[in-house]
Amino acid sequence: MTSETQPPLPPPGSNNPYAAPTVDLLSAPQPDDGENFSLQGRSTSIGQGINWIARGWNIFTQSPLIWIVNAFIVLAIYMFLSFVPLIGSLVSFLLYGLLSGGLMIGAHRQHSGRALEVGDTFSGFQSPNSSNLFVLGLLYVAAWFGVILVIGILTAVLIGATGIGSAMWSGDSSALVGLLAGASMGLLLIILLALAVSVPIFMAFWFAPSLVAINAVAPMAALKSSFMACLRNFLPFFIYGIILAVLFVIGSLPLFLGLLVVLPLLYTSSYAAYRDIYLADDGS
Repeated sequence: MTSETQPPLPPPGSNNPYAAPTVDLLSAPQPDDGENFSLQGRSTSIGQGINWIARGWNIFTQSPLIWIVNAFIVLAIYMFLSFVPLIGSLVSFLLYGLLSGGLMIGAHRQHSGRALEVGDTFSGFQSPNSSNLFVLGLLYVAAWFGVILVIGILTAVLIGATGIGSAMWSGDSSALVGLLAGASMGLLLIILLALAVSVPIFMAFWFAPSLVAINAVAPMAALKSSFMACLRNFLPFFIYGIILAVLFVIGSLPLFLGLLVVLPLLYTSSYAAYRDIYLADDGS
């Protein structure tokens, strides 16, 4: 009776046909908590624009005081930086990814059952993805700098071509009024162009902080995904935007006190929309 000799097992790291498949956990983006995350997102119905507001309200009311404090901290940071000459606006744009990402992390933790904390506002700085959130801020600066540069050049050309600049230097107010009236159509076109260019930027950066902070998506991939998700969900976002605009107007009326609620709702409803589109969680 003979016995067959078993071949030696390949050393670790070699192509072993008997080994279980492995995944590089360090390089692959990891959906949080094993949820049904899809970077492509999904299309939703027009009524979801209203549902995002309603679900955002539910998220807010679970911890209203902390949400108000967190949103106020972010607002206070931006307002303080707006008074710092030259670099204030630049720094505020750089902080966009870190601060917005921190608030989204806080919302995600709250959804997972952990109590929301004031410190969650700065969780983007402590996140393993903090460097990518900072890169997102750099891209935010670059995007708006490009818009400002183009609009500035067009405005300078318009001022030079219509003679407005010469009238301003000469101090001839009557001539200046006439030239401004004549250039009103050109100025209107520049304003419309600025609005048209701003919309794609808002679309690209709307979900990017959530994707980078929660799902470890690379910044450029997050921007592309966010833009396409907003484009595929144009109608629900149109309804969502109208409702938010009305809420901001109403919130501004009683000495801006209503914004203490509307501003946090902006973040919580954004997280609700993120869950609906990227995690297929519509709250039902």
